[in-house]
Amino acid sequence: MNSSWVFLALTSTIIAAFINILDSHYMTKRMPGWRAYVVICDVFTLPLSIVMLMLIPLPANIGLRPYFALLGSSCASIFASILILQAMKKEHISRISPLISTSPVFVAVLAFLFLGERLSRLQIMGVAAVVIGAILVSLKWDAESRGSLKLRPVFILIGSAVLIAISGTLNKYALGYMSFWNDATIQFFLSSSLFLAICVRPSVLRQIAGLKQRTFTIGFAIFAQAVACVAMLLAYSAIQKGEVALVSAVMNSKPLFIFALSMIAGKFAPNFLAPDHMSRKSVLVKAGATVLVTAGLVAMLTG
Repeated sequence: MNSSWVFLALTSTIIAAFINILDSHYMTKRMPGWRAYVVICDVFTLPLSIVMLMLIPLPANIGLRPYFALLGSSCASIFASILILQAMKKEHISRISPLISTSPVFVAVLAFLFLGERLSRLQIMGVAAVVIGAILVSLKWDAESRGSLKLRPVFILIGSAVLIAISGTLNKYALGYMSFWNDATIQFFLSSSLFLAICVRPSVLRQIAGLKQRTFTIGFAIFAQAVACVAMLLAYSAIQKGEVALVSAVMNSKPLFIFALSMIAGKFAPNFLAPDHMSRKSVLVKAGATVLVTAGLVAMLTG
């Protein structure tokens, strides 16, 4: 097996973590709502996908099922993205990311219930670690370092993780019939088309026209979306070159990078992200919970 997948997967993960930090910044500091942000991003992605469709021929004689799978994958991914962007308005990114990354747990549970797949002892331990870590990272701490759990945002983010699991499962089915280039191109086209159909409204366009530092804000958002597309292509390439379970294990270390980047941003650029006032104890608990989620995912995917 070509070891280049490690570099590709790790690079994709670090870039994706950086983009998530930028997403959080935009949703809390610059954008009036998620629709305006989506329109700006997909005005770039849709033309790119059309060019890619013209340059990369679609596979012949594969039937309609892979395309329906990609449509279902795109729809699930869109709804998950909407939930995540809405959560970014209210929750700190370092709390959101570990909950979203629990999606492999739901893949494993669905496979166990409906496909008859069995979990090893290490994988069961991994599931337990992810669940415990997700609960710990969801706690909010008061001035006396006492933790409380607000269920509504937790359920919303767990719901997005389930949708991501469904999207990934359908996408994996489609990859059995086409190259990652075809898959990525069709996903870009479907997702951007559906998003724009949902979001382009006169009120949203007025919000974009009224943005502060409009040229810089729109330009940097488009740049971030271009970088996000590169990260996705690197991820697809890593999956093609390496074993899916191992690649997924590397990519699900993203919460660690997001936690580190958010801590750096909090220290050197405290106004870049929404404030997340925490005591020393709560920082340590969140760091430990993030490590626990990541370790559990690695155990699940490699066990």
